[in-house]
Amino acid sequence: MATTKASTQAQIFPGKGLALGASLHNVLSRLKSHPQLYPAIDIAYSSGEPLQKPVLLQLPANGLRLRFDGPDQRLRLIEVLDFTKINLVYKNQEVIKGAKSQDQPVSQQGPSFRHVYNRLFGPSYPGEYVSPASPSPYGTYVLSYPGIAFSFPLQDSAWSDQCDFVALLSSSAALPATSMAIFQGSSWPEVRAKVFTQQPQYPRSPALAGKNRDSLPDEVERFKIFGAGKLEAIRRSSSSTYITLSETTPQDLIAEFGPPDAIYRKNDRRISIHRATGGRTDPLHMSPSPGRGIEISDTEHSSNNSIADDSDEELAQGNPLDPSSLPTECFFNYFHHGFDAFISSPTTPGPAFPGSGLSDPSPPPPPPSSQLTVTKIILHGNVPGSYPFNRHRRSRWTIYADHLGEDLLTSETPYEDISKRLRSIWQNSYSSVDEERALQRPMVLNRGWGDSPESSVEFLGGWEESTGGKQRAGADGQDGGQGLGNTELFGFPGLLFEVMKNGALSSSTFPSTQLNQFIIGLCDSGSMPELPRSLTRSWSSTLKLPKSTFPPRASPADQAKYLQRCTDELYAWQRRERPADRPFVFHDGPPYANGDLHVGHALNKILKDIICRVNLGLGKRVQYIPGWDCHGLPIELKALQGQKDLSSISGPAGAAVIRKAARKLASKTVVEQMKGFRSFAVMADWENHYKTMNKDFEMRQLGVFREMVEKGLIYRRFKPVYWSPSTGTALAEAELEYKDDHVSTAAVVKFPLVTVPPSLAESSRVSVDRLSAVIWTTTPWTLPANAAIAVNESLDYVVVESQAHGQLIVAESRIGYLQGILNEELPIVHACIPGSELALHTTYRPLFKAPEAESQPVIAAEFVTAESGSGLVHCAPGHGMDDYEVCLARGIPAFAPVNDQGQFTEKAMPSDPALLCGKHVLGEGNSAVLEYVKSQDRLLHTHKYEHKYPHDWRSKQPIIIRATEQWFADVADIRGSAMEALEHVHFVPEAGKQRLQNFVKNRSEWCISRQRAWGVPIPALYHRGTGEAVLTKESVSHIMRVIEERGIDAWWTDDANDQAWIHPSLQESSGAGYRRGTDTMDVWFDSGSSWSLLEMLANRPPADVYLEGSDQHRGWFQSSLLTFIAHQLSSSENSNTPRAPFKNLITHGFTLDENGYKMSKSIGNVMYPQAIMDGTLLPPLQQKKRKGKKQVENQQPVYDALGPDALRMWVASSDYTRDVVIGTKVLQTVNISLHKYRVTFKLLLGALSDFSLDHIVPYEQLQKVDHIALMQLSQLVLNCQTAYENFEFYKAVSAVNRWTNMEFSAFYIEAIKDRLYTYAEDSTSRRAAQTTLFYIYRHLQEILAPVTPMLIEESWEHTPDLIKSQTEHPLKRIVSAPASEWNNPALETDSQDLLAVGSAIKTAQENARSKKQMGSSLQSFVHLVFPVQSPALTRVQDYLTELPDIYVVSSVTVGTATDPLPSDLSDTVWQYSAEFECADGSKGTAHVYAPHDSKCPRCWRYVVPEPQSGEETLCGRCEDVVREIDASASA
Repeated sequence: MATTKASTQAQIFPGKGLALGASLHNVLSRLKSHPQLYPAIDIAYSSGEPLQKPVLLQLPANGLRLRFDGPDQRLRLIEVLDFTKINLVYKNQEVIKGAKSQDQPVSQQGPSFRHVYNRLFGPSYPGEYVSPASPSPYGTYVLSYPGIAFSFPLQDSAWSDQCDFVALLSSSAALPATSMAIFQGSSWPEVRAKVFTQQPQYPRSPALAGKNRDSLPDEVERFKIFGAGKLEAIRRSSSSTYITLSETTPQDLIAEFGPPDAIYRKNDRRISIHRATGGRTDPLHMSPSPGRGIEISDTEHSSNNSIADDSDEELAQGNPLDPSSLPTECFFNYFHHGFDAFISSPTTPGPAFPGSGLSDPSPPPPPPSSQLTVTKIILHGNVPGSYPFNRHRRSRWTIYADHLGEDLLTSETPYEDISKRLRSIWQNSYSSVDEERALQRPMVLNRGWGDSPESSVEFLGGWEESTGGKQRAGADGQDGGQGLGNTELFGFPGLLFEVMKNGALSSSTFPSTQLNQFIIGLCDSGSMPELPRSLTRSWSSTLKLPKSTFPPRASPADQAKYLQRCTDELYAWQRRERPADRPFVFHDGPPYANGDLHVGHALNKILKDIICRVNLGLGKRVQYIPGWDCHGLPIELKALQGQKDLSSISGPAGAAVIRKAARKLASKTVVEQMKGFRSFAVMADWENHYKTMNKDFEMRQLGVFREMVEKGLIYRRFKPVYWSPSTGTALAEAELEYKDDHVSTAAVVKFPLVTVPPSLAESSRVSVDRLSAVIWTTTPWTLPANAAIAVNESLDYVVVESQAHGQLIVAESRIGYLQGILNEELPIVHACIPGSELALHTTYRPLFKAPEAESQPVIAAEFVTAESGSGLVHCAPGHGMDDYEVCLARGIPAFAPVNDQGQFTEKAMPSDPALLCGKHVLGEGNSAVLEYVKSQDRLLHTHKYEHKYPHDWRSKQPIIIRATEQWFADVADIRGSAMEALEHVHFVPEAGKQRLQNFVKNRSEWCISRQRAWGVPIPALYHRGTGEAVLTKESVSHIMRVIEERGIDAWWTDDANDQAWIHPSLQESSGAGYRRGTDTMDVWFDSGSSWSLLEMLANRPPADVYLEGSDQHRGWFQSSLLTFIAHQLSSSENSNTPRAPFKNLITHGFTLDENGYKMSKSIGNVMYPQAIMDGTLLPPLQQKKRKGKKQVENQQPVYDALGPDALRMWVASSDYTRDVVIGTKVLQTVNISLHKYRVTFKLLLGALSDFSLDHIVPYEQLQKVDHIALMQLSQLVLNCQTAYENFEFYKAVSAVNRWTNMEFSAFYIEAIKDRLYTYAEDSTSRRAAQTTLFYIYRHLQEILAPVTPMLIEESWEHTPDLIKSQTEHPLKRIVSAPASEWNNPALETDSQDLLAVGSAIKTAQENARSKKQMGSSLQSFVHLVFPVQSPALTRVQDYLTELPDIYVVSSVTVGTATDPLPSDLSDTVWQYSAEFECADGSKGTAHVYAPHDSKCPRCWRYVVPEPQSGEETLCGRCEDVVREIDASASA
C-alpha cells in the first residue's frame, strides 16, 4: 500500500504495502515529511521491554496501524482500522464500494464480502472463524489471500463448520469488513505465528528495492565487535566490511557506506549534562506539535536536510568530503545505517578482550597533520522513549570474545547480563577490587527532547561544572534544569554503554585509547596514583541528584486518563466510601440548554466544582447532580428556526410539532454541553443528571403547583402584565432587561373638562367651556385606553391662561415646566385648588371614544408627584400596574385594545376602527395616535425623551404593559415568611442579601403563565360556554394521573374532546363541556421547583449551597425561595420557622474582556473555554530554529495546552463576587503560575525519589531552616483553609503563588540543595530536608486539589512507590491541619532578619557579578557585622552553622561593630558591602569577598585548602561521603 502527496488514493500491494520490512526510522521519517497527509502519529510500545515487544505506529487520521518487531524495528504488519479515513484502491478499483449500512456504524464500514470476493481479489480458500470473546452477537471471519486479509463481523448464531462460507458471508448475517491487514506470507493463518520473527523479504530502505539500488550503498544488517578496535559490518546482500579504529579513513567509510548524512564538528556540543527533561509517556504521541513527547521535525535526515551540515562554517566553503576541508575532529552521521563515526587523528585503540587471541594495538606513529582516521564508532539502539529516538535507524550488534563461548552478547541483551559477562572477562585486568568497583560506577547523563540530533553523538561531553547540578535553562524552559538524570553511562576497556532506566541500551561506543584511559581512570586515587585525579572520577555519580519522571506538561493521552480518574472515578468512590451521615449537597442551578458553552459557563461550573472538592477534602460525601433547564422561549424559537414550515401550522398540531423539535434540540444541546462541562474536570453525578423536560421532573413540578393551588396561592385575573410583542407571551419581572438609553416620544395633551368643583364653576375668571386638564405621557399609544386622570390629593393646582390653548389646569409647582415647553407666559387665573377637591367633583371628555360616550372621572392617586410632567397623570388601567390598582379600587375596569403582536385592535377607535387597527403601538400606531390628537386640537407639545425602559431578555426588543387573562402566584401572602427565611442564610457576597430581600419585598404577585407551546402546561380546564377556568386540587390531581399514563405531550396531541382529562365531577351529560388550556408555566417555576429533587431533612435546608450569577436574585434564587416557602406552608410537616432551600447563597459576576466590555459575538470579543484549555488564546510556543535545518512548510503553530487546570486556575484566581475580567494578560499570568506549580512538584518528587515515611525525622531534630520552612508552610495551609471555608478561592491561590515564588523557590529550596545533593544518602541532615519536603509535598497537594485536580492526579501518578504505598491518594485524603509545633511566632522574626541579611548579600554579590569578578554565589565568602548587643545578632548566631546553606555561599562569619574584620577580608582580590536593617530596627553591614580556599570539585564550595601537586582534592565533608559510598559499594 502506498500513498502520494499529490493523490488522496492509497494503492494496495498485497505482501508489500508501504514497504514491509522497512525500518521504523525510515517509515517515521517518510511519514513526517508529509504532515498534511499524516497530521497525527502515535507510537505505542512496552516501556518495560521496548526491544522485545512489538512497536505500534498508529495514524489515527488515516485509519492505519503499523506494527514493527521490537529487536529489528522492521515493518511487519499494516492494518486498516477505519476504511472511511483512507481511499483504498486495488488495480484501479475502489475498495470501499459494496459497503452496506445494516447495523454497522458508518464510521467503521469497509467493503462487503461480495465486493472483495467477486470484484477485487477473487475466490480464495475458506478462512477461519473466531468466536466472540465477550457477550457479543458477532464473531469474526478472517478471509485471507496471499499477503492480505479481511475481517468480517459474522453473527455467531449463523456460523457452522458445515456452511458454505461464500453463501454465509454473502448473507445478511455478515457485515462489511471492519479491518484489513497486509503482511508477508501466503495466508494469515500460515504466517500469524512468525509474522514478527521471519526474515523480511524487502530491505529496511525502500530505495534499495528500487531501480537505482545499484547506485546506493548496501544496508548494514549487524555489527560484530571483536575488541582491539576491530568491527565487522555484516551487510544485507553484499560482502561484509571491516572498520579498524585509527586505521580506517573517512574515504574508506564513504566507499563502503556512502557519503554521511551529516557532518558534525566535535566541539560544537549541544548537550546539557544533568539537565532536567520531561518524562516520557507511553504510548508516545508524535504529531506535528511538540510538547507531546518527541520533537518530530528532526526525523527527516538526509545529506541535504540536516542541521549538522553547517555546524562548521568552514565546511560550507569547500567539499565536505575532501579530507583537507574536514575539521580536526568531527563526526560522520549515518542516520540510515544507525551509527556515527568519530573522525580525528589516530590514537591507540582499546585493548583486545583477554584471551581473545588478538594483540593489543600498538601506539600509532606520529601522524601527518592532515591524516584523519576513524577513532570511535557509536552504534545507536533507537530505543522507544530514549532521547535520540528516531535520530538514527536501530543498529544491531554482537560482541565476539572467547570467554563468551556460544552464548554471545547482543544489542538485545539486558545490560545487567552484559555487565556481568564483561566483568568476568576483565576481572583479572584490574589492580584491585576498589579499582574495578570505581570503574563500574555509572555516570549520570541527561537526555532532553530539545537538543539537536547531533548532540547524541557527543554524549561523553565535558566534566565541567554542569555535572554538579548547576541550573541551566532546559529546552522546555520550565524547570530550569534542576539536574535530573535519565540515562547512565557504563564503561569497560574499549567499550562504553549508555543505559536507560529500563536496562535497554540506548547507544554503545567503541572508543580509542584516550576515552579508554578516561574510563579506566574512574577509580579511587589510591588505586592508580600515577593518574591525575581530575581524570579518574566523575563526582556527579556520587551525588544524590533528584530523579523524577514528572514531565513539563502532560500529553493528551495522559490528560484524558487523569481527567477520568479525578472526576467520574473519584465521584463514584466518594459516594461509596464517604459516610452518609456527613452529606454535602450542592444543588445545581440548571443552565439553559440552547447554545454553546462560553467562559461564563466555565466560571459557574468550576466554582461549583471547587466548592464540592473543598468539602470532599473535609471528609464529606458530596452530592452534586447537574441539571439543565430545557423549556422556554429561547429553545422554542431556536427550534423554530430549523422548522420553517411550522409557520402554516397552528393550534394543537403546531404545538405538538414545536414540542418535538424543541425536545430534540434540547436533548442534543444537553449532550454537547455535558461533554464540555466534563472536559472542565468537573466532578459530578453526570449519569443521573436532571432535565426539566424529564417526566419525573415535570411530575414533581406539577406536585409543587398542586400544593400552591390547594393553599389558594394560584389565581387567574385580567390585569396588566409585562407583554413581549416580539415573542408573543407574558413575561415575569425576572425576564426583563432595562436599557437606559431607550428613546420615547413624550406628549403633553389636554382633556376638556365636563364637570368641575364648585369653586371653579363659581369663579368669574374661569371659563369652564375653555377649561382642560393637562397630562404628560411617555406612552401616547396608551391614550385610546385612557379611563381616568389622576391627581395627588396633597398637591395644589391652579388654572392658567394660554393664548393658544385656552385655560389649563396644572399643578402649581409645575407652571414653570409648562411655560417652558409651550414657550409662553401662563398667568394664573385661579389658584389654590386642592387636589382632593378636583378628585371629588371633576370629570372630563374622553378622547378616543364616541361623542356620546360618558365622561370619565378625575381620581386621586398617591403615585402622582410634582417632580415631572404637569402634576396630572392619565390612567390606562389596561396598560399600567399602578393605574390598574387605583382604578380597580374605584370599579373602573381595565381596557387594553392591543393584540398579542402589539397591534391596535378595532376597539381602540370604535368610531373609526381603520384609523388605528393593525398598527403596532410602538411604531406607526404611536404616530397615528399623536396625529389624531393633533387633529382634535388636543396636542400641546411633543418631544423625544430618553429614559430607562424594559426589554425582553430573550429577543432584546421593547415590551409593553398589557392587560390579559393570566395565571398568577400570590406572593404577598408568603413574602413575610420568605423574608424571615432569608435571615438564616449565609450570603456571599453579603450584599446579595439586601438585593434578594428587595426583590422579594417589592413583589406582590408572580405572573406564571406563558402563551407558548414548549413548557409544562398549566393544568387548567375552561368551560366552553362561559370561559370560566377550573383549577382545583382534585382537577390537577386527575390531570397528573393522565399525564403519568400518557405523557405530558398528550395534553396537546390528544383529541380536544377527550373526556379522560376531565375530572368526573366536571363531566356533564349535556352542555358545552370543558376544554384544556394552552398556557405553559414560566420557566422560572420549572427551575424554581428543582429543590423537589433533593432529600427533605428536618431542621435544615435541603441544599448546602446554591450558586449562580448575580442576575439570579430576581430569577432562580427568588423562584426557588418562593416555591419552597409555599411548599412548607402547604405541607403537613410545616414547622414554625420557615426555611430557605439553601444554607449558603453565592453569586458571581459576569465575564468581561480585558477592556472591561461585556462579551458579545458582534464585538468579536467572545472567549470559549476550549481555547483557554488548548492554549490558543496565547502566542504559540517558539519552535527551536536550527541553522541549516530545512524548515517544514506551512508548519502548524504549537500552543502551550495546559488543559482544564488552566481554565480552573483562571476561575480560582478571580474575585468572582464582582465581574471577572479575562484576556491574554490574565491567561499568561495563569499559565506562569501553573508552570511554577509543575516545577515545584517536579522538584519535590525528584528530591523524594528515595524517601519513605520510615525516614521521617522528628521535628526537634530538624534544622532551624527546616523549622522556618514548616512555619511558613503552616501559615500557608491555615490561610488557604480559611479562604476555602469563606469561599474566597482567589485568596488561597494568591497565597500559594506568593509562597511558591518567595518562600519555597527563592528561599528554602536554595538553602537545602547542598544537603539534598551532596550529603550522604541516609544522613540526618539530608533526611531532615526530605522530611520537610515531604510535608510540603503532602500539604501542597491538599491545598491545590480543589483548584487543579488534574495536576494533583498527575503528581500522584509520578509519586515514588515508597511514598505511594504509605500514604493515601491526595484527592481522597481528608485535609490535615499543620502540626501545632510548626507555628512558632519567634521564627517569624528570625526569618525577617535572615531575609534582610540575604537581600544585602545579594546586592553586594550583584556588584561583583556586574564587574565579572564572581559567577556562582558559592564563589564568595560573607562576613556580617551587627551593632553591639543587637538582638538580631543573637538570633542570627543561632543559625551560624546553617548560614552558608541559607545564603548559598562558601563561608559566613559574624561579628560586631567593635570586633576587627577577618584578616582574609583585607587582602582579598575583591570585596563589596551593603547595609541591612533588622526587624528590631538595628542596622548592620554584609561584607562579600572573594574566597581564599579552592573549589571542591564535588560540592563546588570553596572550602578546600590549596591542593598539592595540582591534584583534585575534595573537601573533608565530601571525602567522608565518598568514603562511605565506596564502603557501602564494597560491602
